[in-house]
Amino acid sequence: MSSNNSPNYEYLNSRLRARLGAFIEPDSLRQLARGTIRELELFLLDSAYAESYRANLVSSGASPLGRIETAVSLGIAKRIRETVHLAQGEPRKLMRVATNRSDLHNARLVLRGLALGHDPLKKPTWHAYGELRPDFFDSLWNSEKVVDAREKCLSNGDPLALALGEALEARQRGESLPLAERTLLNAYLSHQDGYFRKIGGSGSKTALEVMGRSVDLWNLGIWFRKRTEKGKPPHESIPFLQFGKWLSVERLQSADSVRTLVSGTPWFDEVHNLGTDLDAASPRVLQREFNFAFWRWQTFLYRRNLLGFEVAVSYLARLLLEWQNINILAVGLALGHNPEGIASRLIDVTEREGAKW
Repeated sequence: MSSNNSPNYEYLNSRLRARLGAFIEPDSLRQLARGTIRELELFLLDSAYAESYRANLVSSGASPLGRIETAVSLGIAKRIRETVHLAQGEPRKLMRVATNRSDLHNARLVLRGLALGHDPLKKPTWHAYGELRPDFFDSLWNSEKVVDAREKCLSNGDPLALALGEALEARQRGESLPLAERTLLNAYLSHQDGYFRKIGGSGSKTALEVMGRSVDLWNLGIWFRKRTEKGKPPHESIPFLQFGKWLSVERLQSADSVRTLVSGTPWFDEVHNLGTDLDAASPRVLQREFNFAFWRWQTFLYRRNLLGFEVAVSYLARLLLEWQNINILAVGLALGHNPEGIASRLIDVTEREGAKW
């Protein structure tokens, strides 16, 4: 179906709405936080992750935490790929705003591994819902030299592979890992910006806003880091990224407080409505709250247009958020954290809203 060039929003959105019952309810997540990691395993064996969990259970001798992380990663990747397969034409093209997250994650793992030294026999667990297949990243991980990996990227030809090739070339020139990562991000964002603008229309604007808000969060992290390191011995300065949605580079460079930084932007209301004190909260708490606001915005974006790409963005965001929440549960239970502490870290975007799709 995805080979057809005609957009199929009506079909796609009706199929996605029919799948909403497969998500784990927030109350169930909080209840699991009061249990054990074994109880979480049993829960997953009777959930949408049962197939991937059983397959991983047979083939892996990993710890319960390792089994859960791998099974949920594979299960989410499968559900995202199924969603992508439902789309055709414009919505399929726009879904790169989500699928390229997988490619970018894997590209950064490769870049760091080759830069810092790695064991070719101990490859990472790749995210498997992107445009680039995991075996491509396997081949890069197995490269003996940075130049070999770069050649493979150039041969592949995908824009994300080429972006990684530019970053690997930066490392060959002797640039630091942070600056090489900056090269990767700049090339990636530049491609996505041009790609979505070329598509045009309301769906394109939505994809650009998702991308731009992601950049806002990255830049917010850089802004906090610059303020924390102010007055300390000189260090390698990492510039802000282009293509942010609401936080321009000029605003980031001139703002002397979080309130000034986000005043007059949607971020201000979205974080303020969570009850966060912008003046008193610590940078760590503020970054967590901005991240929460981003997930919440994506999850309820479908309300903007029930017939457009916004529905797919909201559905994919819920998949990725469920993945994050299960990982929070698994790690917390494995480390023996108290139930209240685990539950406080879960991101429940439905808590303050009772609306249904």
